Amino acid sequence: MQDRRYSEEDVQRILALAAEAESTALASGERQWTLAEIQRAGAEAGIAPASVAAAAIALDGQAAAPGDRRYLGLPVAVSRAVPLARPLSDEDWGRLVAQLRDTFAAQGRIEVIGGRREWRNGNLRVSHEPTDAGAVLALRTRKGDAPAMFALAGTVLLAAIAIGVVAALGADGERLTRAMLAGVLGALILLVGALRLPLWAGARGRQFDAIAGFARRLTGS
Repeated sequence: MQDRRYSEEDVQRILALAAEAESTALASGERQWTLAEIQRAGAEAGIAPASVAAAAIALDGQAAAPGDRRYLGLPVAVSRAVPLARPLSDEDWGRLVAQLRDTFAAQGRIEVIGGRREWRNGNLRVSHEPTDAGAVLALRTRKGDAPAMFALAGTVLLAAIAIGVVAALGADGERLTRAMLAGVLGALILLVGALRLPLWAGARGRQFDAIAGFARRLTGS
């Protein structure tokens, strides 16, 4: 077997089959990579091992955190975990906070616990935490009033149905009109809530991505 000679066409077919088998193994979860293996693969592509390690830490943080949560299929939370090549200095952190205040038009509040720093404004939180491989910048927010709005819409619609049933049984035209108006109001509340959440999530996601890019430029990530 070792002495056999293969044509160029055979070589191409063998490599193609090997690549297909490798991708199948990865898809089925049979192949498990260690961090060192990923770092070696990254080094071949010109990616620093420290950057790979920081990205792995950020990935673990995303898995542990409640990512982009949904309510009735609609986004009610947005989050990002951004690996940085090095921790932010005091000056860098000050520049980042200034950028956050400009982006979100809010003064916010700063908290420092050990090496962990956080800027928060209501449900909006941005934290920076050093790691062995650099640092991780976590950005997260949620739309706190979304469940209440949908609950209000559901209550109005249920009330409209109940009033409509009573009005229909009693042949009460005035009450039936009120039921229809209540139904329209409930439907409008539901529609507004359903339309605004994707727009809000998209806008927050773009803001988070811009902040992440700013932090990466500060740290040369």
